[in-house]
Amino acid sequence: MDKDLLEKIQKVDPTFNEAMFKSKVDNMFIMILSSIMQGNLDKVRHFLGEDLEEKYDKQIEKLNKNNHKQMYDELNVKDTSIDDVTITEDKIIIDVTIISRYMDYIVDKDSFDFVSGINDRRIEKTNELTIEKKIQTKDIKAVRKCPGCGVSISVNTSGKCEYCGRIFNQEAYDYVITDIETY
Repeated sequence: MDKDLLEKIQKVDPTFNEAMFKSKVDNMFIMILSSIMQGNLDKVRHFLGEDLEEKYDKQIEKLNKNNHKQMYDELNVKDTSIDDVTITEDKIIIDVTIISRYMDYIVDKDSFDFVSGINDRRIEKTNELTIEKKIQTKDIKAVRKCPGCGVSISVNTSGKCEYCGRIFNQEAYDYVITDIETY
């Protein structure tokens, strides 16, 4: 990453670590695609911006309506780069490019018969992500209780309380993905 971009982020987020950030983004990206395959965003809702959550809910709804299942076989991240950083009055916006490789196809939910896409070889895709964090966030390390029922939770797993079902709002504490465009 360009030294100027790193300094720009660290002025407003002194704890920012490039390697940890990239690892987090890679994991979030893979979890999102895995959740789409499972037809359920519950494990990733806590780190999706509203518009992105709505986009993927509609995609899953359309798949279900057609009795289809999206498949992303042999998924991996080849490279992740931070391309740009914008600092506004209230948030940090980081543009990230992920180069991923996977088979991308759709099957029938019941028979698992191939419907469309590429299922015989992995293809390389460029994914442009927009990731945001509020500047005045709370310390996520201090948050270990569900805001709904008060039970201790692990924010890094699903963001959903296993007891009361409330979704943890990661936006108030950490980075969230607000957009993904795939080419």
